[in-house]
Amino acid sequence: MTTPSPDRPFGLRMPAFILAFGIAFAALLLSGPLNDFVKAHHAITVKGYAEQHVESDFALWSATVTTRGKQVNDAATQMDKATQAVTDFLIAQGVPKENISMSDLTTTALSKSNEGTDGGIEDLDGYKLERHFQVTSKDLDSISKLSGAAPVLLRNGIEISFNPTEYYCTKLADLKVTMLGEAVQDAQRRAEEIAGKSNRKIGSLRSANQGVFQITPVYATETSGEGSLDTTSREKSIKAVVTAEFELN
Repeated sequence: MTTPSPDRPFGLRMPAFILAFGIAFAALLLSGPLNDFVKAHHAITVKGYAEQHVESDFALWSATVTTRGKQVNDAATQMDKATQAVTDFLIAQGVPKENISMSDLTTTALSKSNEGTDGGIEDLDGYKLERHFQVTSKDLDSISKLSGAAPVLLRNGIEISFNPTEYYCTKLADLKVTMLGEAVQDAQRRAEEIAGKSNRKIGSLRSANQGVFQITPVYATETSGEGSLDTTSREKSIKAVVTAEFELN
């Protein structure tokens, strides 16, 4: 009968042996999973990526003017004056008349609650009118200048709220076509690298499915599963994803 060593009890040697055997077996299993996967299939599916930095070439400035009055005609008179003041300001900033658009008036009846009557009856307390202005231009610097000067309208007593300036790339459709091709090429390079690990070669392209487009500010890291369309920045990063399937030879 074997006598356990006093410095290494028999009960501790067996788990150590099992642990060593398990590590060696796991290493054997993981030594070539990619190689085995490629050998067992006649096709390979990979994702390809493409990215470009672009400068916006179209901008939209917008604002909403509000007037109020006890009578609707009072609010309308104020709106006429405000509309003329905003239009004159835009023209003075060098905006061509054909680049200025304004919406129809939106009228809202204002009311206040009369707590002294049964049921809290609401009494008419005047009217509010709103009109939306838009300026579009391919001259992005002029739009930036306009945004910086517009607060003078507030100091002139006009109730106006400004929306963030929006920037767009009008060549986006053409860029998408180019970037899809680049993404497929990237997918092919990835497929060739994987297949080469098992001495296989890439054959013809079986299919290519377009993924979502991410249009974000340059160097932004946020992404969305539905894609994203940034309108806040002049410089944008466009990312395209393609899932491609290639034959294996």
